[in-house]
Amino acid sequence: MAVIYVKEQGAILQKSGERIIISKGSNTLLEMPVMQLENLALIGNVQITTQALHMLMEQGVDVSYFSYSGKYLGHAAAEASKNIFLRFQQYGFYLNEEKRLEMAKIIVRNKIRNQIALIRNHRWEDSEHNWKSDLEQMERHLKSLPEKSTPNEVLGIEGICSNIYFGAFGHMLKCDFEFHGRNRRPPKDPVNVIISLAYTFLTKEMCSTLDAESFETYLGFLHGIRYGRKSLALDMIEEFRQPMIDRLVLLLFNKRMIGKYDFEFPEEGGVVLNEDGFRKFCTEYEKWMNGRNSASGERSFRSRMREQAAQLKRAICKGEEYVPYSWEDEHVHRQL
Repeated sequence: MAVIYVKEQGAILQKSGERIIISKGSNTLLEMPVMQLENLALIGNVQITTQALHMLMEQGVDVSYFSYSGKYLGHAAAEASKNIFLRFQQYGFYLNEEKRLEMAKIIVRNKIRNQIALIRNHRWEDSEHNWKSDLEQMERHLKSLPEKSTPNEVLGIEGICSNIYFGAFGHMLKCDFEFHGRNRRPPKDPVNVIISLAYTFLTKEMCSTLDAESFETYLGFLHGIRYGRKSLALDMIEEFRQPMIDRLVLLLFNKRMIGKYDFEFPEEGGVVLNEDGFRKFCTEYEKWMNGRNSASGERSFRSRMREQAAQLKRAICKGEEYVPYSWEDEHVHRQL
């Protein structure tokens, strides 16, 4: 099953029998049977006919919409599961302050452990960076997590550790670009461009996964409630940021799979991933998400995301303990 990304500005998607045709003017760019499609991502000025959209929805193919800069706007999909009872139980779980706080701590504790594992397992032989000091600081903040009594305090620990982690992350990169921590809206350097784009794709996929299970995606436990923000999806991607996205970013830059010729630097400022760079990124992202990898054994990351959503449902509906995805546990398991 294929995930197709369409960024050719002015392209149009049409239905022809049981096939999807992507064209621009009189040129056919791609033609594919709908049965071979898993997901479509339309970026920028890309059109789709009503007939094509209806066929895709009937076949269970989500269509995701992004701005030209890569901002996720939303998606069109067939009617999801009608499990209203799950939503009632999710609301009840959220209103239980003790349960909500514990879930927030589980999410942050696991994220920090994933960050620590990525730093610890990096090859630091040729670096002068004092990564052991970073780990000591993060471990110290991690130990203070049980004392926190509100989600905002828990988020504070997450923010401190993320700043330390991204300081170390910059020293893991071996490429033509400097990285001095996270920046966004818009990203100001090539590394942040790729991180933000990959996080956006990940959030989109998690939204679709949670929608399919009938979760209320706007109701999170760590990120809480904010108008227009799918907080539950943000909660759930926290456990995948390091093993799934940050490791991919290191691979792309350190192996020179993406380089300076894949970006444009407009005179008015900012950084833009060009068409060739975007194609490279999408190709490698799909390989990474679907292929075998040392962090999940024989299972793809996409299958792990579905497994975690199902586990969250059991935690909410049946009171089972929620165990987030830990790269450290998987990494150790693969070494044994």
